[in-house]
Amino acid sequence: MKHVSDLMTTELLSHKPGDTLRDAEHSMAQHSIRHIPVVDDNGKLCGLMSQREFLAEAFRITDKFGAHHLQDYLGKTLISQCMQTQVETVGPDTPLKEAGEALRANRRQGCLLVVDDQHQLVGLLTSQDFVKLAIHLLDS
Repeated sequence: MKHVSDLMTTELLSHKPGDTLRDAEHSMAQHSIRHIPVVDDNGKLCGLMSQREFLAEAFRITDKFGAHHLQDYLGKTLISQCMQTQVETVGPDTPLKEAGEALRANRRQGCLLVVDDQHQLVGLLTSQDFVKLAIHLLDS
């Protein structure tokens, strides 16, 4: 394994900017994921909705409107209002060492989004992928 394409996850769950935080919450819970790429109708990357942004907005809603209104506001709040738009991306041919260094340097994002030359989302690389790789190498 030498490149991002050798390690990245390619079967991705994504959302659209117009989806709601309730949609994101459901996806994160149902699929046990912490990062949801946000793409337009053509698959072009728009941003990233992570558990961090979701929780920050949920706490803001709870503080402002009370916990009993949380689900109502999650259903009204668009992902585009809370997602990260300045996201770290790499290409599928990026060396794993370079990707690992980028992931370690950018602790806020927690993952690297993998895009092709047209900025189409093709994969996702997380720290958990590197843990799996380390275990595999240690078993060898």
